[in-house]
Amino acid sequence: MNASGPTAERVYEALKAYILRGAFRPGARLDPAALAEQLDSSVTPVRASLNVLVGEGLVETGTGEGFHVPLVDEPALKDRYAWNAEILGLALRPARADASVPPIVEDTGNSAVRTASLFLGIARWSPNLEHVRAVAQMNDRLHAVRVAESGVLADIGPELDEVARAAAAHDRKALRPMLARYHRRRARSAGAILRRLYRMDDPPAE
Repeated sequence: MNASGPTAERVYEALKAYILRGAFRPGARLDPAALAEQLDSSVTPVRASLNVLVGEGLVETGTGEGFHVPLVDEPALKDRYAWNAEILGLALRPARADASVPPIVEDTGNSAVRTASLFLGIARWSPNLEHVRAVAQMNDRLHAVRVAESGVLADIGPELDEVARAAAAHDRKALRPMLARYHRRRARSAGAILRRLYRMDDPPAE
């Protein structure tokens, strides 16, 4: 965020963290005045931050509707998975000769963070920086969903281990079918993942 001061930056980072960890359920209204009180801020930086988050796809707004967390249905989630797969596929094609190996993030139980790190590292193989930006945005938009996945899908840790090993070896030929399976698996379970996301008693951890 191109913040105008430390308060604006703090408010933006706090709001984004709330949304990523699922502190607000999909469809929840985001009241700038209430958020300003909660964040010990004036309303102006809250509104500015919410508008930035609109541009990032993490918040929606409309005439007379105010701000709210985007609703996600099964077709929309499948579209997100498909788009993420397409971006990674494009990033793999023209890999740079000097592409760095994605850092291997140990399995600490936070599969959302580990997935984001792996996918961003793979995107950085591409000479096109738009691939990196697109994957970074999808990491944010899928963060809470990936936390919910851990309550639906088995063996996510070994699945990510396999991707990490192929990435460490720069084995693009092996990565392509792995990433296709990764996304197909989630698309098939999109309904169950969404039910988990909407029904979790406690917000997912960061």
